[in-house]
Amino acid sequence: MGLFKLLHGHKARAFEGIPGPEPSFPMGNAGEFLDKTRQPWEVCCDFAHEFGGVTLVWMAGQPALILNDPKLIGEVLESNWTNFYKDAPCKALAPVITGRSLFISNYGKGWNKAHSENPFTTLNQEQFLSQQIKPLQMVIRKDLQHFIDRSASSDIDLYRDMQKLSFHAFSQAFWGQTFGDEVFEWFQSLARTGDRRMQCKIPALLNLPPWRPGFYSARSKWYRMFERLVKESRRKPDHDAPDMLNQALSHGPDLSDAVLAEALATNFFGGVFSGSSTINTALYLLAKHPEERGKLIAALDADLGGTEAYDLETLLGCRQLDFVLREAMRYYPAVPLYLRNSVPEREVKLGDHLLPPNTMIFISNYYLHKFSHHWLQAEKFDPSRWDNGVAEENPFASGYFFPYGRGPRACIGQQYGIFYTKLALATVLLNSTVDLNPAQEFKQHFFFGVMMPKGLKAKFQTRAQCPPSGRSDEIPEPA
Repeated sequence: MGLFKLLHGHKARAFEGIPGPEPSFPMGNAGEFLDKTRQPWEVCCDFAHEFGGVTLVWMAGQPALILNDPKLIGEVLESNWTNFYKDAPCKALAPVITGRSLFISNYGKGWNKAHSENPFTTLNQEQFLSQQIKPLQMVIRKDLQHFIDRSASSDIDLYRDMQKLSFHAFSQAFWGQTFGDEVFEWFQSLARTGDRRMQCKIPALLNLPPWRPGFYSARSKWYRMFERLVKESRRKPDHDAPDMLNQALSHGPDLSDAVLAEALATNFFGGVFSGSSTINTALYLLAKHPEERGKLIAALDADLGGTEAYDLETLLGCRQLDFVLREAMRYYPAVPLYLRNSVPEREVKLGDHLLPPNTMIFISNYYLHKFSHHWLQAEKFDPSRWDNGVAEENPFASGYFFPYGRGPRACIGQQYGIFYTKLALATVLLNSTVDLNPAQEFKQHFFFGVMMPKGLKAKFQTRAQCPPSGRSDEIPEPA
C-alpha cells in the first residue's frame, strides 16, 4: 500500500472523500475484477454494499469510479451524457463493427448522423412490429419443432440453440429471410473475436489486429453478403414487404449500400445475445417457480386465446407476460455492466466532484435492480410486484430499472427487443412444454458485453392442448 501511494497518490487528490478498497501494488484493485469466481457486475455490487453509491477503485495505476447511485448514473447516461464517452469497447470492436456504427461511434457528428439515419429512428416502429408477428411466429415455430424432434434423443443446449433461434428471427425481421448454418458461423466467428478483445487484460494488445485468419474470411463474407442483398433489393424493392431492409429502401433516408448493410447487420450483435439471454433467463426462473409458469401459461391462453392469431396490441397488452419478462430482466439483466469515460480534453463535474480528464467509470444496474430500499423482497422472483402501478412507476430506462440502458445512448432497438422477447416466449410456451431441471446451476457468463446464462439444458415436447373453436392448425412453414 505504501509503495502504491508513493507512485500514484497524487492522482488520488481529485477523488478525495470518495471511499473505496485499499489498493495493492502493482495491480491496485484490478485483481477483484480478474477473480473467476465472480463476474464484474457482482464485484460492483459487492463494493456498493460496502462503500455506497460511489466507489473509488484502482485498475493498476488508473483510478476509476464505480457508480451505484441512480442520480449520478443519470448524470453520466442522461442529463450530462455528452461529457462522457465510450472508450474500451470501441477499440476492441473496431475490427468487427466499424467506427461509423451507432454502437461504437461517440457523440458528435458521426454519432448524430448514425442515429438520425438508423432505420429504428426513421421507420414507423409500431407498424413495423405489427407486420412482424406472423413471419416471426413461423420462424420460431420451425426452430421449436427442431427442438422437439431432437429432444427425443438429446438435450437442447439453450445457450447455443436459443442464440440460433434468435438469429433466425432477427434475419427474418430485418432481411426478410432466414440464413443457413454457414452464415450463423460467420456471425459467431466475428462475435468470438470481438468478445476476446473486449475481455483482453492487456490494453496495448488492442492496438494489434486480430490474428486469426478465419476471422477475416468470416468478416469479408458477412459484410459482402449483406451489401449484395441491399443491392439486389434496391434494384427491385418490394414496398409492401414488412422486413426492415425493404421498408428502409422504401421510406428511409438514401443511404449507401455499405452503410445500410452495416446498420442492419449490427442489429444481430445488438440483439441476438441479449434477446436469447432474456428468454433463457425467463425459462429458467419459470422452471424454478412452477406456480408462476402456470399463471403465465393460463394468461397466454386467456389473453391470446390460446392461439397465435393475435395482433400487436393484444401481445403487448398481456400483463402477465409483461410482468414475467420485466421481472426476469430485473433479476438477471442481460446487459449488467456499462463502461464510460469522462471526456479526455477537460475536467468534468459529477455530483460534488470534479473528475480529471478521461476518468474511467463502471456502471452496473445489477445492484439497483435488487436494491432492497426500493424493491420489496428484492431477492425474490415475483412477477406480481409489477402490478398496482409499479410498472408505471418504474418504466424502462428509469433509476432502478434500466436493462436496456438509460438516456440518448440507450439501446436504439429497445422497443423491438421488448417485442421480440414477448413474442418468442409466448410462442415457445403456447406450442411446447419445456422440461428444464431447476436444480441446474445458473452460470452467468460474460460474452460480447452480455450476460449469457451458460450450461442450461432442456427438453421440449409438443404441448397437448385443444385448440379454441375456429383455430386453424395448419400454419404454413416459412420458405
